[in-house]
Amino acid sequence: MNDPQDRFSLDTIDRERAKLDAAIKAAHEAGKQPSGLAGLTTLPWLIAAVALIYWYFFH
Repeated sequence: MNDPQDRFSLDTIDRERAKLDAAIKAAHEAGKQPSGLAGLTTLPWLIAAVALIYWYFFH
């Protein structure tokens, strides 16, 4: 992308998209995809927030 003419070329978008797709594919093959359990890391905070709200309104 050093050429000034490439700056306005749509081919640059395709090249960048191909790089991104290759990186995503490599991450999947390497096993670096987020697991389903990663979303549970906020569960203790969620439980605490619900408990505090319940205590605040119904105590």
